[in-house]
Amino acid sequence: MLNDARRLVIKVKVLDELCFGSLEGLACGYLRESFPEEHAKRQADKVHYRYPGAGGESYMDLIMRLRDCVQAMERVKTDAIVICDVAVARALLGYYQGIPIQDIADLSIHPGIIELTRSHSGFQVATLKVEEGDVSLLAKTT
Repeated sequence: MLNDARRLVIKVKVLDELCFGSLEGLACGYLRESFPEEHAKRQADKVHYRYPGAGGESYMDLIMRLRDCVQAMERVKTDAIVICDVAVARALLGYYQGIPIQDIADLSIHPGIIELTRSHSGFQVATLKVEEGDVSLLAKTT
């Protein structure tokens, strides 16, 4: 399907998952146990907390990174499919649903397909559960 000449597939780095800096690769749920000070900082302000180390990002960094991508998506007049991980899905859903920035990091994202349909009052959201393949550990715990 993706090789169909009528479909345009664009891979963009801006849709990469949030970078966890020096904590990249830390198993899900181990921040609290292994780095309690970092966990406390993150809990205090999830949107502005920046993971330590080279490349570490905050949700605000991610939102700024996605800005041009969102603007490009707004200009598209046809259907688009975005394949992304949890933090990116939260940021995009937050934008398209008009959710306050401070609430984006806590959006519940479930594994599967999220369909956004443009309507006169914004976007309608529909979800389709997918039980095939591997699922992000972050998605499993939300």
